Amino acid sequence: MPDGERTEQATPRRREEVRKKGQVAQSLELLSAITFIAGIMIIGSLIHTIYIQISSILVRYLSNMNVFTLTVQSTRKVIQDIVYNFFIILLPILGIVFIVSLLVGFVQTGFLFSSGPITPELSRINPLAGLRRIFSKRSLVELLKSIVKIAILGFLGYSFVQGMERDVFSLWKVSLSGILQFITGSILRFSQEAGIFLLVLGLADYLFQRREFESNIRMTKEELKEELKETEGDPLIRSRIKQKQRELATRRMMQEVRKADVIVTNPTEYAVALKYEPKTMKAPVVLAKGVRLMAQRIKIEGRRWNVPIIVNPPLAQMLYKLVDIGEEIPPRLYQAVAEVLAYVYRRRRS
Repeated sequence: MPDGERTEQATPRRREEVRKKGQVAQSLELLSAITFIAGIMIIGSLIHTIYIQISSILVRYLSNMNVFTLTVQSTRKVIQDIVYNFFIILLPILGIVFIVSLLVGFVQTGFLFSSGPITPELSRINPLAGLRRIFSKRSLVELLKSIVKIAILGFLGYSFVQGMERDVFSLWKVSLSGILQFITGSILRFSQEAGIFLLVLGLADYLFQRREFESNIRMTKEELKEELKETEGDPLIRSRIKQKQRELATRRMMQEVRKADVIVTNPTEYAVALKYEPKTMKAPVVLAKGVRLMAQRIKIEGRRWNVPIIVNPPLAQMLYKLVDIGEEIPPRLYQAVAEVLAYVYRRRRS
C-alpha cells in the first residue's frame, strides 16, 4: 500500500487542527429541514392569531379609504406602518426559527467560532482548483441531491394539487374567510409533507457529510509518524534517552552494592544485594538485584568491595521476584534472610 494513501484514522490533534480552521461535519440540508419544520409548526399553532391580526390591519386601512388622501408622504407612511405591523406579527416566528437553527447547528458542530472559512487563500482563486471543485465527487453529489429534491417536491406538489381539485371548484360557495382558511390549511398540509421529505433528505445528507468529513481528515502513515515525532519526540531520541536513564539507574544501583551486608545468589542466574541496619530499618532492604549478566556485574562489584556472597538459590529467586530495589523484604522471608545475615555476622566475628 503506498505511503501517500490516507488509510489512518485522524488523531485528536488532527481533529482539533481542522476544527480550528472551521472544518466540521455538518449538513445544511438537515439545518434547513428542521428550521423549515419548526417554522411550519409555529405558524400552524399561531395561524388563528395571525389571521386575526392581519384581518384587523386590513379592516383598519380599508375602512379609512374614504378619508385617505393619496400623496407621496401619506402612501409612504401607510407602507411603513403596514411593514411594521407585519414585522411585529412575524417577529415571534422569526425569533423561534432563529433559536431552533442555532440549536441544530450547535448539536452538529458544538460551540465553534473560526475565521478560517473567511480567511483569504490563494487556492480559492486558483482556476485549476476551482475546476477540480466543480467536477469533484462532492459537487456531483450536491447536483444529484438538488435534482432529487426538485423532482420529489414537484411530484408532491402535483399530487397535492390533483387531490384538492374538487375542493377548489366548490370554493365559489364559501365566504372570503373560508377561502383564506382553505388556502392556508392547504399550504400548511403540503408544507408538512414537504417537511417530512426534507427531514429524511437532511438526515441522509448528514450521514453522508459525516462520512466524507472522516474520509477527508484521514492521515497517511507518514503524517502519523511526523505527528508522533512532534508530540512525543523522535523515536530514536526517545530510545537513546531511555537507554541513558537505564545506564544511570544501573550506575546508581552498582554504587549501592558497596553498602550491602550480603549478596544472595543462586549462583548463576540471580543476584540480590541486601542491607540491614537494626537501629534505622524495620527489615532488610534490597539495594540491587539482577539476572544473568547484571547478576554477574553485581557479584563482581561485591567482590571488589569485599561484600560476602552467599549461595541460596530459592531465597535469591524469591527476593528477585518479590522485592523491588529500595523496598523492604516481606515478612515471610524474614526467617530465611535472618539466617543468612546471622551466618555473615558470625563469619565477620571469626
